[in-house]
Amino acid sequence: MYNRLKAIRKVEGCIIDSHESIDIGGFQEATIVSFDIPSKERASRIAVQRLLKGRRDTKRVNGEAVTYSYPGMLDEGGLRLGQSVFLFPADLASRLIVKLRELKISHRYWDVMMKD
Repeated sequence: MYNRLKAIRKVEGCIIDSHESIDIGGFQEATIVSFDIPSKERASRIAVQRLLKGRRDTKRVNGEAVTYSYPGMLDEGGLRLGQSVFLFPADLASRLIVKLRELKISHRYWDVMMKD
């Protein structure tokens, strides 16, 4: 567990965590991430929303409408716990933490173990 905490802290220096989630005795490692985006920072809010929820783009190709879907992190296994509070498998959480730091968004995270 200590090595995992150390690896996430390295995210601050833009080293992306490559660890997979670990499974110990029926418990799965996960990370709770909470953040606060001021209402005046619309671009940051949209960037985080697209990362979390994904997006769909519809374009005209040869006269036909074609829709492209880009899944978000919630589609990959995240869970919304409350307003701006999410639970992710440990390997996904580092992606969100890196993005929040790039955008200079105030955030906190906690590594937890949860029962499958």
